[in-house]
Amino acid sequence: MKLFLKILNVVITLVLVLVIVAAVGLTVSARFSSDRIPTLYGYKLLNVLSGSMEPTIHTGDAIIVRPLAEGEEIREGDVITFHAKEKKDMLITHRVVGIVSVNGEPKAYVTKGDANDAKDLSAVARDQVVGIYEWRLPYFGYLSAFLHKPTGIIVCVIFPALLIIGSELLKIYRALEEEERAKTAGGESGEQSGA
Repeated sequence: MKLFLKILNVVITLVLVLVIVAAVGLTVSARFSSDRIPTLYGYKLLNVLSGSMEPTIHTGDAIIVRPLAEGEEIREGDVITFHAKEKKDMLITHRVVGIVSVNGEPKAYVTKGDANDAKDLSAVARDQVVGIYEWRLPYFGYLSAFLHKPTGIIVCVIFPALLIIGSELLKIYRALEEEERAKTAGGESGEQSGA
């Protein structure tokens, strides 16, 4: 039973440390990123707020977006994330359903959400494109959004950190208590043998 509790303690500690590291990493990454989007090894982590791309991507998912490489072509069928023309701080992730070419060079992309009936009103210029959709993390968007709120920071960073610190202080206290008992037991046996 003691072995099971020790293993459980280690596992819980590791999970708490991972949650703290992930939360701090995402927060720091977003703060230092020029576009305020959490970035890891060049990939962007975005929360999905609408169902316009269902069933491919669901509301509450987080998606990983890979920035475009220099000269990389965007093809019909690619799912891209781009800045809205009207609101530069708003990001949209939709599928490319057409390409507008001028002199054989792609100049803009016609996009549409998979769940939408109509194409988007305006074509997307290449300089609006943030990147190409790579993966989705089901429901992780809810957690990510929660981590950006003060309550989320308390629950997912401060509380786990306090638990780890408390656990370690308890271990130190028990070790000191055990050492004191050993000294006391050693002192009593020494007194008895001297008599």
